[in-house]
Amino acid sequence: MIELYNEDNKDLMARLPNESIDVICIDPPYLYLKNQKLERPFDEKLFFSECKRVLTKNGFIVLFGRGTSFYRWNTILDSLGFKFKEEIVWNKTMNSIPAAPILRVHELINVYTKNSGKLNSPLIPYIEAKQHNLDSIYQDLKRIKSAINSKEFEDIEHFLKTGEIIYKEKKSRNFFKNAYSDRSRGLATFRTIKNGMKEKTIMTETRDHYRSIHPTQKPVRLLERLLALVIPDKPKNEIMVADFFGGSFSTMEAVFNMGMQGISCEIDKEYFEAGKQRIDNLKPNLFSSEL
Repeated sequence: MIELYNEDNKDLMARLPNESIDVICIDPPYLYLKNQKLERPFDEKLFFSECKRVLTKNGFIVLFGRGTSFYRWNTILDSLGFKFKEEIVWNKTMNSIPAAPILRVHELINVYTKNSGKLNSPLIPYIEAKQHNLDSIYQDLKRIKSAINSKEFEDIEHFLKTGEIIYKEKKSRNFFKNAYSDRSRGLATFRTIKNGMKEKTIMTETRDHYRSIHPTQKPVRLLERLLALVIPDKPKNEIMVADFFGGSFSTMEAVFNMGMQGISCEIDKEYFEAGKQRIDNLKPNLFSSEL
């Protein structure tokens, strides 16, 4: 269900039928490094026009970028009629250029829809969401502790047994509301531990520098989380995701893990061969959670 091509993306895109792609997830060359192998300029207006042609009516573009090029691409997408949906910050936790005057530990990702596509509300496991924020876990434990000796604990106990939200003790309408509109901090905490947490606009995923086969390789889990935000509501094996700057094909590994179809190209022969071997060696993860 994954198709890989060693060619220029304009050649692949020219063969694709109109409205045949549900999601385009791309990390184009940022074009700020001089005399670098990866910095291949491309016809930006033609490329993004082709993205609009091949995307389904409510399809999405997930776009990584930085600097002047990134702002120029956003302007092009706006001029083509794409609708901006969200800006996401990838917190890499580690700096990418130690000798730089200011240590850069993030990259930007913008999400656009061709027409009126709506973002999903995927939930991620509590521990995964909190793994880089011990202070937040400590605050949650304090809320649970305070709830144990109060009437609020009856509400929590009922929720843990039945999954149903009730309030034995009435609260004012503005007492407390979280993303679920819960009116109890303790109950809200247990709800997120049991059911998971909504995504935030800052996503923390550490890049594995030691096993990367491409200088700008993205974490597969980050790509899974991004794709979960934008995939359409239809059977996973009918969803088509494209990456026209394939690199090491991390996006295609995420697509594989999620049980979707994918198509990608990489112009560089060396990276194509290494990435293709990576995809060929994948095996279904029988223990992966439904995204």
